Amino acid sequence: MQAPPCPRRSPISRAGRQGHEHALAIGVAEAAMMERGFEWLSRLLFIMIALALYTLAIAMVLAGSWQLIRGGFGGQVGIYNLMSGVGLLIVSLAIADVAKFVVEENVVGERELRSPGEARRSMTKFMTIIIIALSLEAVVGIFEAGREKNFPELIYPAAVMAVAVLALVGLGAFQFLSRRSQAEPIAEDTDAPSKS
Repeated sequence: MQAPPCPRRSPISRAGRQGHEHALAIGVAEAAMMERGFEWLSRLLFIMIALALYTLAIAMVLAGSWQLIRGGFGGQVGIYNLMSGVGLLIVSLAIADVAKFVVEENVVGERELRSPGEARRSMTKFMTIIIIALSLEAVVGIFEAGREKNFPELIYPAAVMAVAVLALVGLGAFQFLSRRSQAEPIAEDTDAPSKS
């Protein structure tokens, strides 16, 4: 019996193959350099956004503090002035927390592989600040309407308080479901045929 004939090699010379491989290597290097450039630009954009958010938070802290000081020295220490100043401070805390989250997620490092417990704690902290800010807004509105004996204006603060309560219930449901899903073992695929 005769051996089958060997397939013919392409007529590309060794120098031609090396030139083609060199061109591919240059293309891969340029693509990697472009990817690093876009990653650098996106990190720079996230840093600028975080700095803008921190600047806004600092401005709100200063405005809230000034409002508290001006009310205290001006003899206008009332529940509205106090609650308004505290509300500004709490909203500034929420803004600073968002800026911190942006920096941690997009600038500092790769955080996609974090644990579900860490994600739950981060979400809980952020939502708690928002719920407190909503509740303060509602309490200030209720005190204002009660002080002026303008009871038809209680609708807005009551609606804001209802939204705060719904947000709190939603946060509780999120925590319950995320803990429950974390505690359950991953079920095997029931649609896959069993090996017997």
